Amino acid sequence: MPKVILKGPLVSQLNCREIDVSDKELFNVLLKIDGEKHLILNHNNQIKSGILILINGKDWRLYNDQFLNENDIIEIIPINHGG
Repeated sequence: MPKVILKGPLVSQLNCREIDVSDKELFNVLLKIDGEKHLILNHNNQIKSGILILINGKDWRLYNDQFLNENDIIEIIPINHGG
């Protein structure tokens, strides 16, 4: 079963650190986690700028498909910072 690991402020905003998911499609997983909060996805259901999605340590955009395998680890990392 794929596992989602949340990082940074997402842990407190979504009140969890790890989530086991049964869905095999990345965007369905993100939709279920984000709901109507729009912390990860914008109002057009696109990944917001400032959010890094890694699958097994690699940027999700490097994969040819967006289907998850049984033991995949998905990390969701907000990269916004002050300056």
